[in-house]
Amino acid sequence: MIRLKGVSYNYPDGRLAIDGIDLQIEKGTFTTIIGDNGSGKSTLVRHMNGLLTPSEGTVSVCGMDTSDPEDLRAIRQMVGMVFQDPHSQAVGATVEEDVAFGPENLALEREEIRNRVSASIFDVGLEGSEEHLLMYLSGGQLQKTALAGVLAMKPEYLVFDEVTSMLDQASRSQVLEIVLKLNSMGKAIIYVTHHLEEALASDRVIVMEGGSIAIDGSPSYVFRELYDSGQSIPPLMELVFRLHDSGILDKDVLPVNINSLMEELCRSM
Repeated sequence: MIRLKGVSYNYPDGRLAIDGIDLQIEKGTFTTIIGDNGSGKSTLVRHMNGLLTPSEGTVSVCGMDTSDPEDLRAIRQMVGMVFQDPHSQAVGATVEEDVAFGPENLALEREEIRNRVSASIFDVGLEGSEEHLLMYLSGGQLQKTALAGVLAMKPEYLVFDEVTSMLDQASRSQVLEIVLKLNSMGKAIIYVTHHLEEALASDRVIVMEGGSIAIDGSPSYVFRELYDSGQSIPPLMELVFRLHDSGILDKDVLPVNINSLMEELCRSM
């Protein structure tokens, strides 16, 4: 479990970035974090593997304190992070070299490194691209390579910090499919995005506002709260809520994609 208790963080200039956060992330869950720019999303998740340490409060990962330097190595193996710009994580010339970098730093046996690299490249759908140069990859391929490098460390938790914000629609869909696959394999996902429709795939949605958690709950609950307050939500969810309010669709029915919505509408008719 990742546990944050009373976590606040101040920027070096004294400005408050996050304020009094209490939060638990369980193994195997899929949590999406949304909010406006400057709401504290990235600052929050960077506390989860010790990239930042709180000005106040504590952050622990499976009982290990992120403020304890002796725990950081184990914490960062357990909590992997993939960032918005994949170039910031690139360290090798080829896909294979880049993915192998982390396991090599763990001083693993050569056979174990090969197995991890091969499995991670397969999991993100880049098999056959092992010798491709990173400088010639597309944005989506680079992001998959960065993810494979994190997977090769065998983390229990995966933090994605706006990883699809620089990608086209097709690449975004591919990355999200991989994320869902990893969650189905038992990985806990913490997914920061400003594409609200991506949050429909998760178990839980957290809305950040002014450095605090404003809303926390299931996608249907959170988007209903946003809808009722007049805020923008994914068009699919807006349509679902309009159908609820008009009595066409039962309020207990909450389809999260267009195909399941069509099935429910056919059933109700």
